Amino acid sequence: MTESSGATEVVACPECDLMVRLPGIQEDARLGCPRCHHTLSYSGEARLRRALPLGVCAALLLLLSLSFPFMSFESAGVENRMTLIQASWALLLDGSYVLSALVMVFIVIAPAVLVACVLVVSSFIYRQKPSAGVATATKLLFGLTSWSMVEVFIIGVFVSLVKIAAMATVELGVSLWAYLGLSFALVGAIASLDKVSIWRLLAQSRGNAR
Repeated sequence: MTESSGATEVVACPECDLMVRLPGIQEDARLGCPRCHHTLSYSGEARLRRALPLGVCAALLLLLSLSFPFMSFESAGVENRMTLIQASWALLLDGSYVLSALVMVFIVIAPAVLVACVLVVSSFIYRQKPSAGVATATKLLFGLTSWSMVEVFIIGVFVSLVKIAAMATVELGVSLWAYLGLSFALVGAIASLDKVSIWRLLAQSRGNAR
């Protein structure tokens, strides 16, 4: 929660709920809670600008991960290749409707929305000109971050490979490595975008536009 007060903001610490009045924008400064020392904000435009190249990289890796086979299995002379979209479709045909929807939403749709939001917000940081979608993209970005299961999915895949490798010959596809790279690029991009700094830049740009 953020409350504006002149040149400063009052924010509630997400860890201990202490209301903290943040100072004005400082370059490359860490602002922490005086009670529990939880990081409330990382200021500095140089940090924010890292998000755009990481976002572009994440977008390219997402396209690669959806365009190529994720992995292939061969057992008793029968080979099967599958992409991420085909994996969700196969679960649907098998009658696992809920699991199919979860795979599509958390493994494909949520990361795609997050990548789009990162690109919109990071483009605004470079242009310093607000558009109608920046505020919405910012809210979606920080609201959906905890719902992205990219890292969890990757860990689950490598854990399951231990058992699958004993039953069939497994070949890791381009999509899996692209998705692994996506997890690092997306985490790095989101970590570069500080919520308090972005809302401050939005407020400043709107004030300058008037």
